[in-house]
Amino acid sequence: MKYSYNKSSFVQKSKPDWLVIILFLILSVFGVLNVFSASTSPEDAIFFDFSKNHGKQLIFLGIALIMGFFIMLITGGFFQISAYWFYIVVMILLLAVLAIGSKVGGAKSWISIGSFKLQPAEFAKFATVLALAKYLGAYDVKFSGLKHVGISLAIIALPFVLTLAQNDTGSALVFFSFALVLYREGLSGYWLVIGVYAIVLFVLSIVFEEHIIWTTVIVIGAVVAFVGRKLKNFVLLVFLVVVGSIALNFGVDVFFNKVLKQYQRDRILVILNLKEDKKDIGYNLNQSQIAIGAGQLVGRGFMQGTQNRMGFVPEQSTDFIFCTIGEEWGFLGTAALIITYLFFIGRIAFLAERQRTVFARIVGYGTFSIFLIHFFINIGMTIGIVPVIGIPLPFFSYGGSSFIAFSMLLFTFLNLDSRRVFEVSRL
Repeated sequence: MKYSYNKSSFVQKSKPDWLVIILFLILSVFGVLNVFSASTSPEDAIFFDFSKNHGKQLIFLGIALIMGFFIMLITGGFFQISAYWFYIVVMILLLAVLAIGSKVGGAKSWISIGSFKLQPAEFAKFATVLALAKYLGAYDVKFSGLKHVGISLAIIALPFVLTLAQNDTGSALVFFSFALVLYREGLSGYWLVIGVYAIVLFVLSIVFEEHIIWTTVIVIGAVVAFVGRKLKNFVLLVFLVVVGSIALNFGVDVFFNKVLKQYQRDRILVILNLKEDKKDIGYNLNQSQIAIGAGQLVGRGFMQGTQNRMGFVPEQSTDFIFCTIGEEWGFLGTAALIITYLFFIGRIAFLAERQRTVFARIVGYGTFSIFLIHFFINIGMTIGIVPVIGIPLPFFSYGGSSFIAFSMLLFTFLNLDSRRVFEVSRL
């Protein structure tokens, strides 16, 4: 498709979306306070102690603000020009991790630079967004046809495989969020349905184990209910679904028992209530739920959470930061946080939809999708609706790589939104 341009040369001089920036600041400052509460005791609590986690998080926030300011000054075309180069550099870093990386928490996903540890997997999400936007935003490229679909999936699959090879399952799963981006760009909704169906069948296959007949009956019943008998190819569809279900069932058996490690299988079994283990694998989840439940309606107060204070909750300033919020701020505090996050993510989706170029729209929906899946999985694992896989809550969990990478992603999109292009684009 041909594009037409006006003489304004791409740039609309509009202000950045201050609502998103304000929400970002609220979440970040509130996050620093909760890291402060989770990583210090009232007796030696010094807020501006930059040797502690909260002090470092404050530095990360300062770096993010300075970086965001300069990102907002960059012309929009810079991101398109540098997209592939940034993607290549990050892929090289992911490969380097496998060779020289250091292991933290069972995952070999860090490169040590003095006292600072860099996690390339966090930047890989941003790099993948840019590369995918660059490819699909080019002339005559539509998300249709085997070639374009294959290249798009390859852009996503490469960092996914490299991250998974580092044993960083949580970060790897984030790349599945790009399904929402591809759906907006033309991916058939049937693929999303198949994806959800595969997840449901995965769970059913584990629950029913070898009793595949029950899984098959449930699948056929679901097809009959949703499709109806008037469909011309109904019999063929049922046949394909049953055969596919059987194949997937055996595939799940191989994957679950041969590919996953024992601790990963145990985590899934604990979530599905197929195994009770409150002292070992299930300890994190059990303590997390106790801490959140202890907050009741209004919480125990800032820095007054006994579960967090006494160290019962592991990783309480990183993956399980939501426990600190639940215990100290209670139901009202967690509800306020969830509403704020949903408003923040929803606003990004609104801005993404109003973009005039494919590149900016994909960056917007990529930002939306990544924040959404991090939000859902992080909170979900602390309350027991998804397995404990270790994934940060954006702008809340302690971590320099994740905080900087999230900020780069957010401010890049805000830059593009503030310089909306007057192009005739594929909308």
